[in-house]
This record gives sequence, structure tokens and C-alpha cells, in this order.
Amino acid sequence: MRRANRRRLLGALAAAPLASLAYPRHLRAADQPTTSDGGPFVPTPWVIVDEMLKLAEIKPNDVVFDLGSGDGRLVIEAAKRYGARGVGLERDASLVVYSQKQAASQDLADRVKFVARDLFDASLQDASVITMYLLPRLMPRLVPKLRAELPVGARIVSHDYALTPWPADKTVTFDTEEKLMINGMTHTTLLYYVVPARVGGTWSLTAPPDVAKEPIILVIDQTPDRLTGTAIIGEHDTQLRDVTVRSDTIRFSLLYSGQLTEFLGKIDDSGMQGETRARAGGGRWTARRRPG
Repeated sequence: MRRANRRRLLGALAAAPLASLAYPRHLRAADQPTTSDGGPFVPTPWVIVDEMLKLAEIKPNDVVFDLGSGDGRLVIEAAKRYGARGVGLERDASLVVYSQKQAASQDLADRVKFVARDLFDASLQDASVITMYLLPRLMPRLVPKLRAELPVGARIVSHDYALTPWPADKTVTFDTEEKLMINGMTHTTLLYYVVPARVGGTWSLTAPPDVAKEPIILVIDQTPDRLTGTAIIGEHDTQLRDVTVRSDTIRFSLLYSGQLTEFLGKIDDSGMQGETRARAGGGRWTARRRPG
């Protein structure tokens, strides 16, 4: 592709909404959707749609939100293939109307809906799965919204662009010729995220006697790109090792009095609880948030 032509294509893509799906394969060119200004509609290739849905591991009880839903095919496919419910958020009202018609034509209007709204003005709290193909400049702005509004364990699949500075839990890369129509390259990256439980703050931890006979205070610092902690035992402070939170599961290690103990547990509204592992054996532990 010549450089000038590629620049014009990228300019058109920047001006048009970034869709999440390809239009139905059976449509004639005259039936394909356009943007409200009459410009071209640039869909994501079908092979990428298939991989996004597969990576999200959608189940019948999921509610799939597609941010920048374009012609709506991603949430329609999620409902048709997996029995999920779906919501498409799309700023372009003409694409919303088109998506609604497509859902009705496939008898899925009762399972999916489309809303003409800026995604930053919409609530995401009902979503268990988020898919997106958005401009990279929007991604850092989305991170605090996603982590604040989505339930613990919600899955996110982003096409090509990372939710900086949040590190992805999984990255899938592949080449597809169909991608050439979008940016002149075949390379595609899908980034998968799982919303972690919110564990930042101060906790009172009760451990087995062989770990520590004194009360333990945990101070955990949690940001999108960092998770660290300190254990305060009497007059001693020690850094927690390998602190990891995935969905509602936490894991960390504590070295105290020459013994390394691993803590494995679950997080819920009442606090944290689980089992310890150490050379000397194991036992139950619990932790409760301290006020303030």
C-alpha cells in the first residue's frame, strides 16, 4: 500500500467510529451500514471477532458490553452463539438503529440492546464481559472507570490497544490478511484482563501460631500497575513477597523468624480467608479490614 493511500485510510479510520464487528456476510454492498455523515464503515474482520469471543470465554449467564459497538454484530454473535445477553454502546445513532434492526431480524431483540451514548457517560456495572476496539488515546482514561464499575472477575478483551498502565493477564497475537483493510498490516493483538478484587488498605490478619503469635497488620498498596504490601508484626516490618490478586483469589508470602509462609485465600465482602503453606505445616488464616 502506498504511503499516501495508507495515510488517507488511517485518517478515515480516525474520523469514523471503530466498530467491533464485521457486518453480516450475506449483505450486499448497498446494504452495508454507513456512519451518520455518510462516510465508510470500517468493520473488524470476522476472524478477529471469532477470536475475541473465544478469548472472553462467554457463558449463558454473561452480560457482554461492547464499547464502540458499530454494527452490533459482536453482542449479537455473543447472544446467538453462547446464549448471553448483550449491550452495545455506540455514539453514532445511525449505527445504533442499524444494529437494532439486525438484532430484530435474527429474533434477538429480547437479548441484546443498543444505546446511542458516549461510553464514559454510561454505567458498566451490569457487565460481566467487556469487548472493545477503541482509539489508543482513550485507553488510559478507561482504566479507572473499568476497575471502579465492573464486578470482581469481569473479563475484558481489547483489540490491539492495551489498557495502560494495567498489565494484561493474557496476550494473544496472530496474523490475518483481513487486517490489511484496517491499518495496512496483518499483525493482530488481543489483550485479556480480569478485574481483580479491591484489596488496597489496612487489614488485621490472624495467622496460625506457628507463623506468628503476635497480631499481624497488613498494609496493601494496590494500583493498576502495582500490588505491594507490608506486614507489621509487633515492632517489626517486613515486605510481603509475590503479592498476586486474580479475580477473588489472593496469594502472597511472608518471611518471619526465619520461616517463609505462603498465604492462599479468597476475598469477599466479609474479608479474606484461606490456608497457609510452610515447611512446618499449614493452617487457616483470616483477615478483616481495619476502619479508616
